[in-house]
Amino acid sequence: MKQTLTQIHPMWENFPSVKKELQDVLLIIQDSLQANDKEVEKALLDMFRAGGKMLRPAFALIIGEFYPHDNSDLKHIAAAVEMLHTATLVHDDIIDDSPERRHAPSIQSRFGKDVAAYAGDYLFAATFKTLAYHTNDMTLVRQATSLLEAILTGELTQRTNHYDRHMTLASYKEQIAGKTAALFVLSAQLGAANGKAPESFMNLVSDFAYNVGMAFQILDDILDYQSTDRDLGKPTLQDVREGVYSAPLIIAMQNNNDIQALLKKREQITNEESLALRDMVVASGAVDDAIALASEYTNNALEQLDKLPEGEAKDTLVAISEALLERAN
Repeated sequence: MKQTLTQIHPMWENFPSVKKELQDVLLIIQDSLQANDKEVEKALLDMFRAGGKMLRPAFALIIGEFYPHDNSDLKHIAAAVEMLHTATLVHDDIIDDSPERRHAPSIQSRFGKDVAAYAGDYLFAATFKTLAYHTNDMTLVRQATSLLEAILTGELTQRTNHYDRHMTLASYKEQIAGKTAALFVLSAQLGAANGKAPESFMNLVSDFAYNVGMAFQILDDILDYQSTDRDLGKPTLQDVREGVYSAPLIIAMQNNNDIQALLKKREQITNEESLALRDMVVASGAVDDAIALASEYTNNALEQLDKLPEGEAKDTLVAISEALLERAN
């Protein structure tokens, strides 16, 4: 008998109604995982069981509440969003050869890259099957495919930027706009469209989601310079070894010869040197600058929220956005 997927991240304890709906979303996902390969199915169930914040499906659910909607369809759309997000993580781990994900061994490290590839592909198929059965609006499917292309473009931009010691913040923003913010935007658009919201509302929540997605990714990158392996559920500064540079490092490495010298070592950088690099970045004040950048995006998001109709859904979105600046993981 399968163990039921109902474990929700502690951040939702303060939002019991959202927590209950996210538990329903997990049950929908579990029902969708009927692969004819038991190893692939187990790998996926274990990954969902390891948990995640589920911000993206939560945004779809909450934004869908602003206008009259079909609650079952909305939950299925939220499930599709989470499956799509998870598919991108599975494929990320294959490309990066990541040993861990969500405080547990990644699918590719535990089951092998072949199982991981099939698992990611299966989730992509399950995503679009769910959308097809729970929306009569082809515009939603077009939006999903368009934003999936944006996500891939962000990944390709990251690949182009590998080990680029002269990478700019502008390039980094372009990278995370596709890699992270695009899926937040898709979540908002799918939730709003399910409620047949007007175009003005759609534009507002899209801008909101873009800014929250940007802030979320920057803060996630900052954690690499503030947390231990145990805190993050992944090796500290593993991204640096893989040539993936984020906001704090990009800000700090400009005209810093000591940091540049360490980065020249690429994947050969030792654990001791990684810790020294982290100390240099923190000492430079770059982490504070990155926090300020994240705050700018969060404030932009709150400005968009001010324009939305008053009610519980708006209050919840405001509370979540404000909590993002305080989150420690």
